[in-house]
Amino acid sequence: MKNEKRISLGVVIVTYNRKELLKECIKACQTQSVKFSKIIIVNNHSTDGTKEYLDSLDDPQLKVIHSKENLGGAGGFHLALKIAQQYPLDYVLLIDDDAILNKNYNKYIVEYMNKDEKNICGYSGCVKTNNENQYEHRRHLKKGFKQIDSRKEEYEEDYFDYELATFCGLYIKMKYIKEIGLPRKDFFIWFDDTEYCLRLLKYGKIRNINKAYLNHKTTLTKTSGYNWKSYYGLRNNLVILKEYYNFMDLLKAKMKMRFYILGGKIMHLIKQDEYYTEVSEIYKNALKDATQQNLGVNKKYTYEFKISKKEK
Repeated sequence: MKNEKRISLGVVIVTYNRKELLKECIKACQTQSVKFSKIIIVNNHSTDGTKEYLDSLDDPQLKVIHSKENLGGAGGFHLALKIAQQYPLDYVLLIDDDAILNKNYNKYIVEYMNKDEKNICGYSGCVKTNNENQYEHRRHLKKGFKQIDSRKEEYEEDYFDYELATFCGLYIKMKYIKEIGLPRKDFFIWFDDTEYCLRLLKYGKIRNINKAYLNHKTTLTKTSGYNWKSYYGLRNNLVILKEYYNFMDLLKAKMKMRFYILGGKIMHLIKQDEYYTEVSEIYKNALKDATQQNLGVNKKYTYEFKISKKEK
């Protein structure tokens, strides 16, 4: 509409060793039907030629930061949003390098941004993989830090409001970024987006616009298991419970973790399978480090860490 104020949009992308996906991601950002004012990319010390590729791009719309170390997703978004605040942006979109925006992603979301409802502090679109909605990226928050994935029927409406989002296609109003500060880089990965949304709740909910969507080019696995990321999820979950919830919620979570620590040891004795010892160690180290506030990267749990396969 003619009387609508032009909204200045920025996007921050955190990338690590996925050069080919990053190329798709950047192209999708550059070809939006409603353009970005700024595309900010944090290269998390990639070793696959990402630096050389980014340095070869000649586009004044781009701002590239090469980190001297891998800051993790949390550290990458912390740095990216810090840089984003230097520009006159109204909203900033957060994505990883495997999020490929539909060309009308911005168009459909800006229609709602123009309404500027006071109880809405952020916007998002649908996250799809293999053309199927991934409901866990948009979650409802219940008592005691219980999280409920968004439901299929919610996506049949024009939009729905919710409390917790991943940083996969989440727009945040710059006003609120400046109010609540930056994501916690000491989380390294996992739950940094959840913790950030808990801070945003002071100002309102997030609105998911169902016509807008992105293709999350990730590999879906139907089997659950543990890996190096599990440590950070368990540790950071406890940190959130300690800082945002009551003593009983934290105590219940700690007791559950101690149960898994003991259970892993018992299962190792029964099955003589090293897998159970390693799972027990993940819980033990996460509990200890959360309690002692040993945050940031744990050098034991990095991309090189491999857990033993469970024997069947």
